[in-house]
Amino acid sequence: MGSKPQRSFIKGLSWEIISFIITTLAVFIVYTDIWGSIKFSLVLTGIKIIFFYPHERIWKKIKWGKC
Repeated sequence: MGSKPQRSFIKGLSWEIISFIITTLAVFIVYTDIWGSIKFSLVLTGIKIIFFYPHERIWKKIKWGKC
């Protein structure tokens, strides 16, 4: 059973929301600047979503490890 491109996008987006929160908290703990932390996390999240989508679609085509 395959998955549609929309599923890959939503999967990546939902994970990045969680990742955004974790990254913002970690950067805030180190630098104690909430707005800087949010800006950093927004940029990083955008970049990671862009790279996650093709990565997910490529792995969907790889048969290794599937039953």
